Parts: sequence; C-alpha cells; structure tokens
Amino acid sequence: MRKTRVFIAFLLVFSLFHEVSHASDTIPLSCMNKERLLVHISNVIKGCEKNEVSLGAGAIPHSLIRPTALDKQLVYRFKAAQAAAAKDGQRIYVVSGFRSLSRQKTLYNQAIRKYRSVDEASKWVAPPLVSHHPWGIAIDVNYPDEPVGAGWLETHGYKFGLCRVFENEWWHFEPVIAPGWKCPPLVPDARYSKD
Repeated sequence: MRKTRVFIAFLLVFSLFHEVSHASDTIPLSCMNKERLLVHISNVIKGCEKNEVSLGAGAIPHSLIRPTALDKQLVYRFKAAQAAAAKDGQRIYVVSGFRSLSRQKTLYNQAIRKYRSVDEASKWVAPPLVSHHPWGIAIDVNYPDEPVGAGWLETHGYKFGLCRVFENEWWHFEPVIAPGWKCPPLVPDARYSKD
C-alpha cells in the first residue's frame, strides 16, 4: 500500500514538472459507423456513439488467451479501410488472417522444405510461436495477384491503424499503431517479428 502511494505521488510530481495533461478527453479515438463504415475521430471520454464501433486508440496487442478468429477490432479496422479503398476505386480483401498454431506449423514446415533451410524459410513464414497470425492480429491482403490494392492500403492504412510491416511482403499488414499514427519503418522480413 505504501509503495502504491509513493508511486502515485511520484506520478503527480512528474506530471507537474513535465506538463502532462490529465485530460484524457484529448486522446483521440477513431469510431466507425456500423452501417456506412465511415470513420470519425471522437475522444476517449465521449467514446463512440451507439451505432458505432471503436477502432481503438492504440495498437492492438495479442490477447492473453489464444483466439480462434481474427481480433474483432482488427476486422473493424479492415472493414473501414476496405470501404475507403472502394471509394477510391481500389479493391482490398483478406486472403489469409487467423491461422491456428497447427496451420502455421504446416506452412512453416512447407517453407522449410521449399527453401531448404530454416533461416531462409523464416524470411517468408514465421514459426508458429512467433507469427502474429495465430494471435489473430495479422492479415495478408490481395496476395498473390493484386498488389495495387495492397499498395493503396500501405499508403492509407495508417488512418485505420493498419501497417505493412515486412519489406519482403507487400501483402502482410498488422494493427501496430493507433489509427492516424505514423507506421513504423519496415523490417526486412518475418525473422524480425516482435512480440
């Protein structure tokens, strides 16, 4: 209990000296209309309206329990991006999203056979315990035949909190930022996946 009080006091002193705002109503929150799929910015105190869903105010982390489908918030983000892409005359669609651990293991083993080394295979298919697909927070878009739509998502995806993450995979996107933030630099390949 004493440590908690000391920590709170430290935070208060820190915020006074560093001019930290306590008004969490200034934190932006992206909301999507469920019917029209239009996105607008609200704030965390006001929240989203009844006919809207939140796209979140941050990156989407993996849950503590293994899921059995894509993360719902990721689905909402993608639907909003898909609607915006259609308005721009672009077609984007998910080719692969959630994968079970066993499916990811199968794909990884196939890559090892194809590339004849674990290191080379790991550039293209992450091992099951490293990949974000089994966590439901990774999608492959328009692969293998339609990179133009995926290029649209690479350019505009940040508005929806979706970023391309690997230099060698134009089709792979993850919700690594809050909607509207800047996407991080690309990493060379799947060997650089972070948890």
